[in-house]
Amino acid sequence: MAIQFGLPEELLNLENSLIIFGGSFNPPHNGHVMIANLVIELFKGMEFHIVPSATPPHKKVSIEFLKRYEMARIAFSKIKGVKVVDTEYKLGGISYAVNTVNYYKKFFDNIFYLVGEDALASIEKWYKYEELLKKVIMIVYPRYKDESLVERANSVLGELAEKIYMLDLPIIQISSTFIRDRVKKGLSVYGFVPESIIPIVEEVYKKSAR
Repeated sequence: MAIQFGLPEELLNLENSLIIFGGSFNPPHNGHVMIANLVIELFKGMEFHIVPSATPPHKKVSIEFLKRYEMARIAFSKIKGVKVVDTEYKLGGISYAVNTVNYYKKFFDNIFYLVGEDALASIEKWYKYEELLKKVIMIVYPRYKDESLVERANSVLGELAEKIYMLDLPIIQISSTFIRDRVKKGLSVYGFVPESIIPIVEEVYKKSAR
């Protein structure tokens, strides 16, 4: 089996289900906001949690969790049905996706785990990735529509690839790295992050660049 393109209608209407959108959100930006808005519309109001990583396993994040959580809470506040939660902060330790999923499995029958397309380049390096893929339906937001990433994931994951669905949604090319670099260079981030968090973003990342 292979990664599937598009979502069958029956998956969009599953009861007692949750969508998890995790990440460092360092900082959250308009790409994140647009993705959340498009996905929650697609799933017709299914419960949707934004889960900022407390201690990401694959990269060092210099900005403390509580500041990133504050920015995310403000950034996503206009999207009806989306909740920004501090689940991984409360769980403690390294913020492994499988641990977060195991926590939510106590309350939800079905979990959709939303990732960017670049995750396909290294999914087998995730902690307990096989257990994770058996417990979730992974939905992938396109960033490049790169067929080589899909082919690679199919080859590496084998039968587990059938648990992954590529969403047919517009490509949004904004990254947190791009935002941080603009702030460090003294350039405007207007239009790239929600206006409501521009003052916080400029303050936080100018300070971290010193």
